[in-house]
Amino acid sequence: MARLQTRDESSLSAECLAALEPTRIGGKIADVYLQFSNSEASTIAYLAMEKSLRSASLAELEIEAIKLLVSEITQCDYCLSTHTMKSRKAGIDKPMQMAIRGGQPTSNARVDALTAIVRAFFNQPGALSDQLLGDARDAGLTDQELVETAMAVSAIFFTNITNHINSTEMTLPAAPSVEQG
Repeated sequence: MARLQTRDESSLSAECLAALEPTRIGGKIADVYLQFSNSEASTIAYLAMEKSLRSASLAELEIEAIKLLVSEITQCDYCLSTHTMKSRKAGIDKPMQMAIRGGQPTSNARVDALTAIVRAFFNQPGALSDQLLGDARDAGLTDQELVETAMAVSAIFFTNITNHINSTEMTLPAAPSVEQG
């Protein structure tokens, strides 16, 4: 059972409703978004980050690899379920999903560099090592993509942790058009 109040759409501001519009499935906003909307400012900011990610230079496969890994690290079952499905649609097969989640190499140098950086964010406080950055650059990652990696981690971390507060249940409708953490 959700621990955050499920807001009624009629109680939301026009700005929040406009930000939530792309998340509608069958005309309905998912309860998880209505629960996140207890802080309209946070929901609007989160959805703006997701919109920015969709127009960023990281490939969908790379974004989903990041979101899958962060959901694994934070043990957010709701997001792990969501991003297992979304990563499959983005081209990450089951063996690659398991490699990402288990910290094993994949056949994709960029994904390996991205996931190494993400693991370092959680496991090695402080500045990233020169070795990690060198490996990322050797894999072809640009400064822009490194900053976008931080944004992808931030977006999914927000949903993971908010789901931990909420104890969000894993009853998922069809995947929404907006990235859902």
